Amino acid sequence: MSENANPFFVMPGSALLDLREELELIEDEKAKETLARYGYRAGVGLIRSLDVDVSSFAQFKDVLPQLWSETGLSRMIIKETEEDCITVAFEDSIEAKHGRKCDFTRGYLAGMVSTLLKRKYDAQETECIADGKYRCVHILRPVEGLTKEGRPIVEGERLHKLEPGYSYLLESEDPYAGFDIFLDHISHGSKGMWISREYPEKVKKKFDIGDCPFIWLSYERDIKYAREPTNIPLIYAEVKGFLDDSDGGIVLLSGLEYMMSQNTFLKVLKFLQLLNENVAVKDALLLIPLSPEALSSREVKMLERELRVYRPKPLT
Repeated sequence: MSENANPFFVMPGSALLDLREELELIEDEKAKETLARYGYRAGVGLIRSLDVDVSSFAQFKDVLPQLWSETGLSRMIIKETEEDCITVAFEDSIEAKHGRKCDFTRGYLAGMVSTLLKRKYDAQETECIADGKYRCVHILRPVEGLTKEGRPIVEGERLHKLEPGYSYLLESEDPYAGFDIFLDHISHGSKGMWISREYPEKVKKKFDIGDCPFIWLSYERDIKYAREPTNIPLIYAEVKGFLDDSDGGIVLLSGLEYMMSQNTFLKVLKFLQLLNENVAVKDALLLIPLSPEALSSREVKMLERELRVYRPKPLT
């Protein structure tokens, strides 16, 4: 390996199965999508590590099977290759062999194809050996024109034009401040994640927020999406993971006052500083609604020095 090469390793099949079992214990039905997202990031990382570049779709058709053979996941057969619909089949599969759908595989495949073609693709498994089929079939299509949740992207400019790469402090007494901006961005195609002190099912009823990932700040241990507000390292890790995978996404942190009431101010400030750095690197957006009356004037000033203050005009 040359000095400039990026090291990588091929995960053993047993390790992939162990990872899936751990995720199923923690997340149950959500495990398959988590595994697919992880696979997507792995596929992107593989192409970037190998520094592979293709100059045409014809070259892509030759390169993809060669690269896939290095993953050790399965043998690939390209069935149809049009740029708007790519169909591939696998005659064997480590995942399907053990009775599971090929979720990591479809994510890995989508990550590789998206990076090679420099265009976002989504993969859907239409046939799987785990269902008794003699092969696994995946269809990849570009996702332009739809939001992550499958809704049509709104045409025209956003109502709220915030500069990417910055975190914004929304000083307001409105408990739902920031949701209009958040919805404005995801309806125009941005990936979104939201964090709330209010029970998420109530928020979903109030706003057409779709299936964006979310966190409920709560000590309720029987609900899988609840996170204790004192577990800042876990919350940070989940938001960072979203930012790493969102390609300029948007995060709404609604519940900052509650987090501060459960932690020291400096601990939460450090958390925001770390998020702010990640937002800058990933060219993303972070929205933080805040009631200034809930904090001391000194604490508000410290937050204002770290974040951009944004006061949106009332919608007419």
